[in-house]
Amino acid sequence: MRVICLAMAAAMLSAGAVGAATLKEGFGADEFSGDWKKPTMIAAGVDGISGSWGSHNDYDILGFRLKGGAQTVTLTFSPKAPIGDRDWSFSAGGEIHYQTFAPRYGIWEGMKIGKVDMTHATRGNDFTYTLSLDEKFDGLLYLSLYGTHGSLNYNISVPGNALSEAQPAPVPLPAGAALLPAGLAAMALLRRRRKR
Repeated sequence: MRVICLAMAAAMLSAGAVGAATLKEGFGADEFSGDWKKPTMIAAGVDGISGSWGSHNDYDILGFRLKGGAQTVTLTFSPKAPIGDRDWSFSAGGEIHYQTFAPRYGIWEGMKIGKVDMTHATRGNDFTYTLSLDEKFDGLLYLSLYGTHGSLNYNISVPGNALSEAQPAPVPLPAGAALLPAGLAAMALLRRRRKR
């Protein structure tokens, strides 16, 4: 499986919250995988994903190892550019699916979360879709975003993928440990003088 490797320090600084970062398609990663056999695996610490559907049959298949238990995943779609009053022919959309195991048989597996169908007539609608995972959720989630036509941007909020703020605190060194290198250097200097 393909794993996204980020410059996590830079992403964490830009995110503004401890243990949280946003991954943008094409920034820190190439295009997200459209191959159901090799989903893009999102690293822990990324709780926001931004991507796009660029054309006909633009698929993005993402995998997560989330914390287990009840949580919510939110997907929001928007046009790449404002849809004008006379953009009568604008049409873009696709389907969103999810499953709690790696795809096994083909591209259209999983349960359908919703269908995105943005047109000139529906351009003012709210294209937000929510996946509510219950307390039995074990932590493995695959999202399949099938852009079937047109171009749209999407944002995914996955708070269960943020690094835990209850990370174990680093073990403090004893006060004398900081002086150890200086003491060793002094002993080496004394030994050198004695040999002379």
